[in-house]
Amino acid sequence: MLRSPLALVAAALVALALAAPTVAVAGPKKVAVVTTLNVLAAVTKEVGGDRVAVSALAKPNQDPHTLVAKPTYKVAAKNARMFVELGLGLDGWASAVTDASGNPDIQLGQPGRVIASDGIATKELPATLSKSWGDIHPQGNPHVWLDPVNVKQIAANIAAGLGRVDPDGKATYDANLKAFQAKLDEALYGRALLDEYGASKLERLSRRNELIDYLKTKGTYDKLGGWLKRAEPLRGLKIVTYHKTWIYFCDRFGLVIDGEIEEKPGIPPSQDYLAKLITKIKADGVRVLFVDPIYPSKDGAFIAGKTGAKVVASPIDVGGAPGTGDYFALIDTLITRSLAAAK
Repeated sequence: MLRSPLALVAAALVALALAAPTVAVAGPKKVAVVTTLNVLAAVTKEVGGDRVAVSALAKPNQDPHTLVAKPTYKVAAKNARMFVELGLGLDGWASAVTDASGNPDIQLGQPGRVIASDGIATKELPATLSKSWGDIHPQGNPHVWLDPVNVKQIAANIAAGLGRVDPDGKATYDANLKAFQAKLDEALYGRALLDEYGASKLERLSRRNELIDYLKTKGTYDKLGGWLKRAEPLRGLKIVTYHKTWIYFCDRFGLVIDGEIEEKPGIPPSQDYLAKLITKIKADGVRVLFVDPIYPSKDGAFIAGKTGAKVVASPIDVGGAPGTGDYFALIDTLITRSLAAAK
């Protein structure tokens, strides 16, 4: 049967269309976020999901107190729509990065700048300020992320920033925030305790450090689960830390800090100081030393050899040790290593 010229043309067009390569349709451009610390990048990924592309400036085994801003940092920040710093003087080099970037959207006071620690009550506020005290922080101890309760506020601050720079994604960020905070609550308290009291009440009690006593008074301590239950054998355990890093972690999980290996914050120990510390460790029955991988290990090893205390290699940031690829894995690792050392 003869086909009309028009039909032949139509058939040819269909054949060309079928033979043409498939062209991918580009999705929405991701929101570029730069953070100072890896833990902030990890939380941003939890809240931002597929809408964000996140990079951290500091490596997880670098000391964030003493980091010097590199030229590559300003290049990374130049095209960022949001910049997240912890604040509290820990990453004081952040403003040097944003100033050098020439990016007006991420300067202090602008919608694209997030201070992740906003709204968190700090511990160890200094009564007086003097250089003779070493590297102290006027706004209090800045290592706030080592308490999971504080990370809920950090996540809320990041979600608010993402909503400012990307209003179309606000509903997504709010939903991701709610899911992340719920996951933190279950990881910390366990499902049974959340069902009994609800997250809000447990958080209020935790912030006042009243949770354990409250549960015992109410006869519901047996419903405690999660990290708090796992860390139960650590309650009252005396430890010595290298730096004043661990007050938030220890307060949350019941460990007692009996001293620091540093003579003063940021100042390595002298031989006289080490001798006195060793005497104190023996007298007080300290069994565990927390030495963060960002600090020298020799002093901790020396003390351990003289006292029999065990050293915990205690990463402070996500990615700071194998198996710490997200915030949950970081806290899991710290509890697991502490329990092993305390045996």
